[in-house]
Amino acid sequence: MRTQLITGSLAVVATSALIGLGAAPAHAATTTETERGHLVECTGTIHGKDVYASVYENETYGNVFQLVVGEKGTSREAAKPFLDGSDVRAVLTLAGKKAVVKGTADRVGKKLPVHEEMDDAGQHITVDGFHKRLATDLTLRWGSRTVPLDCDNAFRYVLEVTKTDIE
Repeated sequence: MRTQLITGSLAVVATSALIGLGAAPAHAATTTETERGHLVECTGTIHGKDVYASVYENETYGNVFQLVVGEKGTSREAAKPFLDGSDVRAVLTLAGKKAVVKGTADRVGKKLPVHEEMDDAGQHITVDGFHKRLATDLTLRWGSRTVPLDCDNAFRYVLEVTKTDIE
């Protein structure tokens, strides 16, 4: 579970850290933003090929649906969230076929505290907040075939991300 927390907070920070690339100013600048969203990572098998699906939502930096089936993969950014309450629906086209991940993701259990510190892209980044696990029941429909997905890494997050330029 600890690995999932770290992996999830690093995924969130990795997206937000891209914004901070550039020359460092003469003085150390600090910014703090609240990031809220969901991360649902799933695996499965379809047509004898391994599947990886990631549904990532971040109210600050956007929403991305990624899908890899065997050696083929693609992603799609969307303005509209993929989760509406507990209902999940993410759609894209992979290898000329429509792919749909859908089902439910319900919040369960207690909020789990998150604290991480790292240096990246000339900044010291501190992440504080929480994750709350999501219990999922999702399927992938690709072309005419539908298969269940196993989503071991699925959570809602609220994080305060503080970035300080390293002098």
